[in-house]
Amino acid sequence: MGKNKQRTKGNVRPSSSGRAAELLARESGAVPGFVGFGNMATTELGYVPAVHGAEEIDNLVDADFRLVLRKLSKRDTVTKLKAAQEFGAMCQQRDSDVVKGVLPYWPRIYCKMSVDHDRRVREATQQAFEQLVLKVRRSLAPYLKSLMGHWLLSQCDTYAPASSAACQAFSAAFPPSKQAEALSFCKDEVLTPLFIKYFHLNEEREAKFLRLLTSSLLGVKRLISSLPQTETHSLQDRLTHLLSQAKFWKYSKHQTPQVRGAFFELMSSLCEHSPVVVQAEAARVCPTVLLALDDTDPMVLPPLWEAVLHTLSTVTDCWSHVNAKKGVLPKLWSLLRDGGKGMATSLHPNLLPFISKLPSEVTAPDLDFYTTFYSSLIQGLSRERAISSPSESSAIVVSSVECLRYTLLQNTGEEEEHRLIRTMIIQQQLLPLIDSALGNSSLQAGPLFPLVTEMLLSWEKRAGLQNLGGLSEGENEVVFDRLLSDFWEGLRVMLARHVSNEELELNELEGMASLLQVGLSPDSVCRKETKMKKRSVKICFSEPESSVSPEEVAVTLKHPQPEPPELGQGSTEGVLRSWHLEEIVCQQAQISYSYVDEKNSERHLVYLSLLLQTFHTPRVFTVEGVFPTNPAVHFLLEHVVLWLSQEDRMETSYLVEMVFSCLRCCGRQETTRILNHITTMDLKWAVLLQIIHKACADAASLQACSDWLKGSVLGERLLGLAEELCEAGLKGSGTAPDKDSWALISLALSQYHNNEPLIGAVYVEKMIEKLHGTLSAAKGLSEEGDLEPLVCFICDVASTFFSSVTHCLLLPSAEELLLTVFTLTAQDRTLTHMSDSLLRKLSHACQAGILSLVHHSASEVKEGSFLYSAAFWVKAQLLTSSLGPNGLQVLVVAVQSLADTLRSVGQRGFSLLSQFLSFLTPSQSEWITIRRALPVDEELLHAVLATMMEWRNSKEDWFLFSSDLSKTSTTQLSLSVEMMRFLSWLVTHSSKIITGSHWDFLLCSMLAWLETASDNVECLWNPWVQLFVCECCELIVRLNQFFTAPPPGVADLMPSELTAEWNDFFVEGIYSLMLPLPGRITEAFAEPDDPLFPLAVLRSVGVALTYVPLHHLSHNSLPVRFVADQKTNLPEKLQTLLNTLSPLLLFKARPLQLTVYHILDKVMPTLPECDGEGDNTKSDDDREEPCLSPPAALMSVLSTCEELCETILSGLCVGEFAVVVPLSVEYSCILAYLLAWKLLLSFFRAAPSHLRVQYSLYLKKNKTLHKLLLHLFRLMPENPTYPGQGAESAAKETKTFFTESLSLDIDKRCGIEHELHHLACSVYYSTVQDLPAMVRLWWTSQEKRVSHAVDKFTGRYVSSVLSAQEICSVHASTQTFDSMTVRTTALLSPGDQIFIQLFTPPPPHPPQNYPLGSIVVESGRRVGVAVQQWRNWMLQLSTYLTHQNGSIMEGLALWKTNVDKRFEGVEDCTICFSVIHGSNYSLPKKACRTCKKKFHSACLYKWFTSSNKSTCPLCRETFF
Repeated sequence: MGKNKQRTKGNVRPSSSGRAAELLARESGAVPGFVGFGNMATTELGYVPAVHGAEEIDNLVDADFRLVLRKLSKRDTVTKLKAAQEFGAMCQQRDSDVVKGVLPYWPRIYCKMSVDHDRRVREATQQAFEQLVLKVRRSLAPYLKSLMGHWLLSQCDTYAPASSAACQAFSAAFPPSKQAEALSFCKDEVLTPLFIKYFHLNEEREAKFLRLLTSSLLGVKRLISSLPQTETHSLQDRLTHLLSQAKFWKYSKHQTPQVRGAFFELMSSLCEHSPVVVQAEAARVCPTVLLALDDTDPMVLPPLWEAVLHTLSTVTDCWSHVNAKKGVLPKLWSLLRDGGKGMATSLHPNLLPFISKLPSEVTAPDLDFYTTFYSSLIQGLSRERAISSPSESSAIVVSSVECLRYTLLQNTGEEEEHRLIRTMIIQQQLLPLIDSALGNSSLQAGPLFPLVTEMLLSWEKRAGLQNLGGLSEGENEVVFDRLLSDFWEGLRVMLARHVSNEELELNELEGMASLLQVGLSPDSVCRKETKMKKRSVKICFSEPESSVSPEEVAVTLKHPQPEPPELGQGSTEGVLRSWHLEEIVCQQAQISYSYVDEKNSERHLVYLSLLLQTFHTPRVFTVEGVFPTNPAVHFLLEHVVLWLSQEDRMETSYLVEMVFSCLRCCGRQETTRILNHITTMDLKWAVLLQIIHKACADAASLQACSDWLKGSVLGERLLGLAEELCEAGLKGSGTAPDKDSWALISLALSQYHNNEPLIGAVYVEKMIEKLHGTLSAAKGLSEEGDLEPLVCFICDVASTFFSSVTHCLLLPSAEELLLTVFTLTAQDRTLTHMSDSLLRKLSHACQAGILSLVHHSASEVKEGSFLYSAAFWVKAQLLTSSLGPNGLQVLVVAVQSLADTLRSVGQRGFSLLSQFLSFLTPSQSEWITIRRALPVDEELLHAVLATMMEWRNSKEDWFLFSSDLSKTSTTQLSLSVEMMRFLSWLVTHSSKIITGSHWDFLLCSMLAWLETASDNVECLWNPWVQLFVCECCELIVRLNQFFTAPPPGVADLMPSELTAEWNDFFVEGIYSLMLPLPGRITEAFAEPDDPLFPLAVLRSVGVALTYVPLHHLSHNSLPVRFVADQKTNLPEKLQTLLNTLSPLLLFKARPLQLTVYHILDKVMPTLPECDGEGDNTKSDDDREEPCLSPPAALMSVLSTCEELCETILSGLCVGEFAVVVPLSVEYSCILAYLLAWKLLLSFFRAAPSHLRVQYSLYLKKNKTLHKLLLHLFRLMPENPTYPGQGAESAAKETKTFFTESLSLDIDKRCGIEHELHHLACSVYYSTVQDLPAMVRLWWTSQEKRVSHAVDKFTGRYVSSVLSAQEICSVHASTQTFDSMTVRTTALLSPGDQIFIQLFTPPPPHPPQNYPLGSIVVESGRRVGVAVQQWRNWMLQLSTYLTHQNGSIMEGLALWKTNVDKRFEGVEDCTICFSVIHGSNYSLPKKACRTCKKKFHSACLYKWFTSSNKSTCPLCRETFF
């Protein structure tokens, strides 16, 4: 907008508010601050001189903050929201000095944004303010008065997250002890914006007006409730002025509930903290509050009633300002009759404090008042909301009983009016309420019965029946005794009327029983929580309840207040002691028994059972007028047992309850005799099942019945039942088995207590044996499936037994049963004729048994156990059975299910699975037998190939060539995977049948699949895509193996041009796609510990890449990659290969690290030739010996690894063995380090002698080899014995990591824990073999302890192996020399000699600690050579063998070259007396201008530095 507008000519500067301010300052002579509205202290818009000197302030504000402050002033909501969030983040990140520069401008912006119409902006503003407060702390103080008004207003924001954020910022600024002080400091500035501004807002923007009005009312309340009492007095004038305004009182009838609620909250706070102000305005306060009782809006009612109670407590003459009987009470009666209009939980807790504050002139006459009050209150229970809502109903009930108790306590006198009130409450209110609850399940489950019991306990205490001590002064025992008598008499008549009703509903009977049970034991009945959370009222009956004045009810109106204790707790010291309760129970029992005896009433029998569950005293059981020794036993044997034995009785659970009610009055032996008697009776099995269930219901019952449960009577009865069921099932009678009978068997087997079976252990064993025998006999099920119901029930019992009983499979019969179940699941259903449902049950039972086996058995699979037997059974099926396709599939599925179940358990399951598979795996001969049983049909293979080729032409999309695998289904992927597997198998096992067209299809498909895999690297999180890539790589590996070494007889059948096509075209295509794959995979999946990381793909790709030809590596098509400042002599392709692959050595994935190693190991021997003659950059005048770096990319990786290894191994000394967890981060770092050294040593080994010297000097200068050797002696084990040697190898030579070759297979899965140790030993061996002189130099420079440890280890494990190899190398060498013959003695020890025949032989031999010790050269016969020359030669030979980094044979060749040069006429260097330098193999080139003698450059440099002279060593003239 406006960007395309042409500027005025010459106006090169854009518009700037800063320049405008400058101009204004020059014209007005004053420096303005930010211009804006005031902090809303006045009604008029005003100028805000934020701070004088705006230019200086602007310079203090950070540029980023200035930009954000401008954004905060914008109108756009999104801009302000993002700016507020950015402001908070900047306050959190910047220094406090920077943030303090914003403070002069913040109050204006905050006051505006804190009342923004968008709630998100307000919330973000408060969050940003909190970050500002946390950063500036005390520096906020000068601006506090400008902020406090809107800050307090924000804490009362109607949007809860915004108010919460404002409160949090306030708490961050001021600790709780300082908050009142801060508000007091700003109280005058706070009240101004809260009232003067917002009470005069125009209502054009109504939503904002209502929100600000509500916040203002709540803000005043918060202010006066937070200020100390001393500070509140100073606000009285302001508050009086506020209350004197007529508009203020109109808010009590505002149409918006939020405003009304805030108004009444403010009135409550004024009553509490400024009672003088309220008393002065009593004429307005009382009508406004008390006449609003009928306001039932959920947002208004709680604060309204809080205001009502505060008004009654604060204004002593409040009823003189309102007419209670006309204006207040009618509204209250209507509200109560409607059940609080859905607000009972908020309204009714306030009723008790309300009536406690009513004076006598309001309640007179008291009888009429209380009658109306309680009638209206109880009538509210019948309203629809109270009926449907348990919480509403509970609130009304609790309030009713509390008020009843209070009214009775207020009317305990002997006056007639008090007596009438008591009678009215008992007869007309309490008893009818209980009567209505008997048929109402909601009221029964509520708090009514416990509350009534609690009230009765209180009366008994006051009547002296609880024996809790003396009564308080003024209490009348007679009154409370009369109350108890009236109540119990009324209750007795009421219950007798109910129980005598023949049409009585069962619900009413349960209610009556519940009422009596609660009376006996208040805590025994499970009821819903009746704790009412009262927001502003706490009701507390004084203890002891002695006074009858209204002061006995304490009304606390402060926030917060503790919750009252649960009903029935605290004040219920015991049960009811009155004899009335037992009298009523006996009456009810006799009436019920008479109805059962005379009219066979089922309902009364249930009621009698309910009564006896709680009341089992001898008097209750005496229902016939007969008084036996034990009435309970008499009643049980004479009546209950007869009722149980009735054939036509369908429901018996309540009779079983009655049995155990009677047994509670019996001893343990008597209980056993009675239960044995019942067991021998011909009762239904369902009855016995219920009795056992009841006996196991709780610990007390189980202990009382344990002798019966484990006894022979019950055991034999159950065993007989099991035999009867099994025999009947095998006969296939066609009748459905009794479910209760099988449930009884299942219960008896599955119930264990304290690790002991429910019944006798011997009977459990016999029953399991019987079930196993029956299931074995039922294997040959008939085609009609007559035995299927029997097998189904046995499966259910077995499943329950396996899943419920700990250590159940320790029983041999249980393991046999599980094996039988497994064999049934593994057989072809065409033979067993089992249905799908039965198969599912068998599988479920088998899975439950296996899980129990894993959790509760030993970790070792023993002979005869389930897993052992199952493995051999499966193997026998494969070897002996003529399995068809279906049978084989079923067997495989069963074994797979077993394996999956074991694998799902964890490590323990994996251990068992591995043992199971080891038993299951056939031997070599068994494999041959199995393969012969599954012959391969060549015609079938041809048909499969033809079908695939037809698909290639007609359904190419099935092959997924050039497809997006992220959009491919699992079915499509699995089809391609199976095709690749088939082709891999075909290449390996049946390549003879592959013709020319087949080869074209196979190779082209392989390449297309590989291209698809390369294009879908990002999809490798999908396991199916991983499998696709792995199988493609496997096919490539099989093809490489095939073309490398074709099977016998196949080469003649192959097309003549096939091998050439493979090498010239397909290999190029394969590795052009595969070589970049490792890098692309690690870029797409950078976190190797991610569960979705495609490690299997890296393993498969790595194995395939090991076959890459060297030619392709040297001429690769990787994207060019160079490193800045990297010095190199390598060709572009090779340098790119190193720069691409070398960093991958550091990636935490073992397959990738080994893949990179194997690839680079192929090219390392070719790299030294790229350095030519070495470092020729130095002139002949240079004194220092030239050094040359190995490949820079490799040295960079090595440098990084050195630092990591130094950190990992820093706490270990040389000789201490480092324990590294396999495949950990440390493992990967050390593996990369050692692999890099393996590559470097391979490079060094391939270098010629003169380059080797320069590389050695580079390693010496950088101390790289020094660090390696220190690390190796922390990584090599103290005893490097090769693992896996048995006792029979003790007599033979012990194998070590130095005698055995190192295997670095990419797909190696086992033995990885020893890989790092072996690799460290291999690197050390290669180092002492290829760099002996440098190792020897390092060894001699070490301290004595290190030197001794290295010497001991090397001499014991390395020297003998290395010496033997050196001797063997000399012996097997084909190198010949003119005039010199090299031969060795027999290979006996490290002291074996190498004889050199050159005119006369000086024979050298390695020392015992070779290569640490110098090689000894022994003088032989001297023939035809001068003595001095002979000594020189001996010295030269010793020097070459000691200081050259190579083998002994290479040292001999170098010495021979030196001798040849001597005979060719090249003069010796008179410093070292050698033609060829012993270290750098150079000839004497530096000639003295005086004596013309030539010297080695290195020798001259050493001569000059050691002698501190620059003269010729021979003629002593100055050397130029």
